[in-house]
Amino acid sequence: MITLIKKDILTQEKWTYLLCLVLFIPITSFFTDGSPIRHLLLLIALPFAFVTSLEDKQSKLVNSFPVTRNQIVIGKYLSVIVWFVLSAIFVTIYMFLFLKFAPFPSRMMTPAEYIIALSLIYLSLSVYFPFLFSLGYKLASIPTGIFVFVLFMVYRITLNLAENPRYPEVADFVHSLNENQWMLAGSIFAIAAIFTVISFFISARIYAKKDL
Repeated sequence: MITLIKKDILTQEKWTYLLCLVLFIPITSFFTDGSPIRHLLLLIALPFAFVTSLEDKQSKLVNSFPVTRNQIVIGKYLSVIVWFVLSAIFVTIYMFLFLKFAPFPSRMMTPAEYIIALSLIYLSLSVYFPFLFSLGYKLASIPTGIFVFVLFMVYRITLNLAENPRYPEVADFVHSLNENQWMLAGSIFAIAAIFTVISFFISARIYAKKDL
């Protein structure tokens, strides 16, 4: 299992790392106000980009290993944690430098926010992986992109309703979530866990029947 996870890291195309670093420069212009939500989005975007940029040819390499198809699926789901940890280290260093040198008010992310970021990554990838094992990397990005877009729209609409004085109950709900991050983190984690387990069994079933 460790070999499969190491494979994801070591066989990642070098241009992917370079592209993420190059894009990080203009992307961070979006995060220059030190807003915690923007740092959260950044922490979600980086590992998601790494996972979804792995190419089809790597699946041929994996299937040459002495492992079962079920182990391959498990390795794919567990490798997300590795990408998240690497991205979290990078983003945390960025936030620390921002906090020390940028002329904007800011703060470090809380433990609950790291859990929220990881949960949202798994929630999105729970859609991506079944399509990955059935359709391949390129086609899997289409339904995943739609799902991520819907999540973002729900988030944006909720904030808009919270700012509308006609819907004070929405504002109270958002305020309660902001006041209790651990409740929010726990709720999102539970939802993501359920979706991930369902997604895993679907992926394992699809990959077990797939002709390679």
